[in-house]
Amino acid sequence: MSYGILVKNQSGFTQIDATYDNISSYASGSVTRSYVNSAGTQTLNKVSFPANTPTDYLIFAKPNAQTFTRQITLAVYSDGFAFFAPWQASSSFSIDYFIGVRSRDMPTNTSPDHGLNVYKANGEQAYSSNNSNLRVSAVSFDDLSSTSTTPTSFTVGSMSGIYTLMSGKNYVGRSPQGYPNFSIIYSFFQEFNFTAKTIAGKITPVTNAAPSLSGSFGGGFKTNLIGILT
Repeated sequence: MSYGILVKNQSGFTQIDATYDNISSYASGSVTRSYVNSAGTQTLNKVSFPANTPTDYLIFAKPNAQTFTRQITLAVYSDGFAFFAPWQASSSFSIDYFIGVRSRDMPTNTSPDHGLNVYKANGEQAYSSNNSNLRVSAVSFDDLSSTSTTPTSFTVGSMSGIYTLMSGKNYVGRSPQGYPNFSIIYSFFQEFNFTAKTIAGKITPVTNAAPSLSGSFGGGFKTNLIGILT
């Protein structure tokens, strides 16, 4: 940046930069995982988009309880979204989520507290301390070329409050495995291992589908991002 404000922490990571947008929490909540059983029957627990949700949004999530190892993937619909566990994983658990938007797209705060607002050169709000903002801990990029791809794994000092980005590339491909009874659809999951304190991408079956001898995989990049709401 050539002018404005730039704030870094003691580790040298940028916290606020008037050149760039910060991600703020537009809405948040908890929802029970969705899944598909061995017969192909879907249990869907969908979150509806709040009124006036900006079209330019990101969805972040984490398991509610820091127990067991959990894998989740995102499915987005025209009116909402859901988090699926792997195919046939019937164990029920809750997921915390928030919808992240640019600071400029946050609703007008009718009762702001004391704090700091930062604006870009074009007058758009880049940051407001009155919002619940994402503090990024780590980021990486994966090329999802096949089911044998080894996605990024983040190791953290504490799993408490860590969200991961769920938006982006999720569908990976279809496998003829299971033919002639069915095919298998693979998706990009985020795995939370609370014992190892890792958050890792996993390419895992999410559902079965109509049988087919043909298959296709890959064809996309995935941005991995973890952080804490402040």
